[in-house]
Amino acid sequence: MTLGHLILPLLMMIPFDQETANLRLRITFFEVPSIFVSRIVAGRVDKDGTVAGTMVGGNTTGSFPTKTVFLQDRLAGSADSGDIIGAIREYMAAACIREQDIEVFELTRHDLVLNDKLPIAIEADRGFEQWPHQASYRLILEPAWQNEEEAGLALQLWLRWQDPYGIQDISGQVPKRLVVDQILTAKFGQTSLLGFPSSTLRSRRSIYWLSLFVEKNAL
Repeated sequence: MTLGHLILPLLMMIPFDQETANLRLRITFFEVPSIFVSRIVAGRVDKDGTVAGTMVGGNTTGSFPTKTVFLQDRLAGSADSGDIIGAIREYMAAACIREQDIEVFELTRHDLVLNDKLPIAIEADRGFEQWPHQASYRLILEPAWQNEEEAGLALQLWLRWQDPYGIQDISGQVPKRLVVDQILTAKFGQTSLLGFPSSTLRSRRSIYWLSLFVEKNAL
């Protein structure tokens, strides 16, 4: 299976609603895997020639909260992958973890147009097989409301994830877990970021990020 292979085609599910019509959305998934980093700061050479200093570092995903984080309108415009990765690194940097210590992988992207000829809810199921992307997700997205400046998007996301450092389940029966179930408010022409952990294991979990860009679609 190639990266971002579409397992389940997009399914049109819910009748069209004029009030939430004519939207263009871009949703991109990113992963920050668990990596332990360390380095010596304030190093010095003692008289006997040994190097002394303070060792700092830690797990790149250890300080992330146990619940979702929504960074509304974090970036201006339709930000490219480099800008999004930079914003993710900036948010996840901590006292002992520098931005450059944090690895971010772009996984897959959905480009959607919702108009008066299409239903407004989509469902997709995608999987990633190569390390460290041992995960798949199910996404259901439905516009809830909109006004002249912003839109509310009802998003549900289930995640199936295996710890790449743990015992692997080869039966294919790893259950999906509902990790996001909320309405997100996104301003037109801005990029928002939604982050959530793969599990409650702070020591070796991945953090997934979803970037969301919404604009009114030209008629």
